[in-house]
Amino acid sequence: MYMNDKSKPTRASDAISERVMTGLFSRAFAQPLKLLGQTEASLSSYAVFWCVAFNEGSTQVEIARLTGLSAKTVSRVISQLGETTEGRGWIKQSYDASDRRVRRLSLSRKGKTVYGKLMKDLHKFNDTLQAAG
Repeated sequence: MYMNDKSKPTRASDAISERVMTGLFSRAFAQPLKLLGQTEASLSSYAVFWCVAFNEGSTQVEIARLTGLSAKTVSRVISQLGETTEGRGWIKQSYDASDRRVRRLSLSRKGKTVYGKLMKDLHKFNDTLQAAG
């Protein structure tokens, strides 16, 4: 059940469950970026980063659709993680060969390095869980 679905009332138990799940996801997904020194890491930035990593060549509109984030939020995150003067340099934008109005997103060399570190950390985390269970 979606919290903004106005057609049906939201039960308190559903809201609590969704809030708890959002908190868990936020902590679990933002922590690896924080370990890499990205103190302002957010669930949105993490979602966009991973979505670009697994969907190289997608547009901002496609990333918004895939993540469920607004186009405005994706644009802001791309600015933060992109190859701009104030960005991290992890995501690059290139013009589509057939339509120069369209910009395709992919991980930059720096972004691929971050991706490798995150994957290594996630594998370590998984191994720790496997050993504990």
